[in-house]
Amino acid sequence: MREPKPLVSAEELEALIQGWGEMPSQSVDKFFPARFFYAFLVIFSAAIWLLFDTNRLAQSLTADPLNQARLQNFLYFRGWFMICGLALGSYSYLRNWYPAIFFSAALLAGLTNLVSDMFMVYPERLANPTPLFTVLLLARMILLWVLYMSVKNASRMPELKDRANLLLPFKRNH
Repeated sequence: MREPKPLVSAEELEALIQGWGEMPSQSVDKFFPARFFYAFLVIFSAAIWLLFDTNRLAQSLTADPLNQARLQNFLYFRGWFMICGLALGSYSYLRNWYPAIFFSAALLAGLTNLVSDMFMVYPERLANPTPLFTVLLLARMILLWVLYMSVKNASRMPELKDRANLLLPFKRNH
């Protein structure tokens, strides 16, 4: 029996995603490195918080001791998952290894995680929200917007040498 051939290769999918919303007269997105740096900082700090303060974080999310033990394991795994995703995303962005596909997958994973967290992790916290909890949810929403903008502007990414340049908006020749 013959192996089924994929309808679209990874290269073709990358080109389709990068061409989404593309206009011929658009220039390089000068704020792409700043958005990437923001996303990197938010994800890295959240992952470190999940890895090193899991016990206190689980206690703040629920009062039930059995649920706290489950949440501790879940949050610890989420921290490692975020570190691995951050490493792959950074490599993808800085080496031009299918960045549009990766940003699309990260946006989908982020939206899915937010929705599942609303029902599985945050129910007790949503009943009595604190200002810190509200700020954390807002940071998550902004991060999802940053990922959306990364997918939308994937065709306008800077050249490889400028991808880590936070001062790109101040460069004249772009």
